[in-house]
Amino acid sequence: MNNDLWGNIIYKLSGSGFAIYGELNNENDYNSNVVFEDISKKPAWSDVEAGKDGEGWIVVSGERKGKLESCDWTVLPDVPMSSEKRTEWETYRQALRDITSQSDPFNITWPTPPA
Repeated sequence: MNNDLWGNIIYKLSGSGFAIYGELNNENDYNSNVVFEDISKKPAWSDVEAGKDGEGWIVVSGERKGKLESCDWTVLPDVPMSSEKRTEWETYRQALRDITSQSDPFNITWPTPPA
């Protein structure tokens, strides 16, 4: 998980007034690499870590939205394509919509768009 995601979680828990000066892979990194202007606002590592799945799904949803938007043209009625190709695109788009049925937002298997 990258520091932007950790920063989003920390911000949601504490507001502002902190900086991240290195990687965050565990509690020790958090204690060493996240510096707050007001130490009393620093959330517990357990609270930060508890927010990672939710933040991960936000990122996955954003990426899915972009992938769907990039192929919106395939569902327009006047696009010349065979019924087989249209079915391939419909299947791909459904697989994108179903992406949140996977269990781990940090290990997503994305479908391959039709050629």
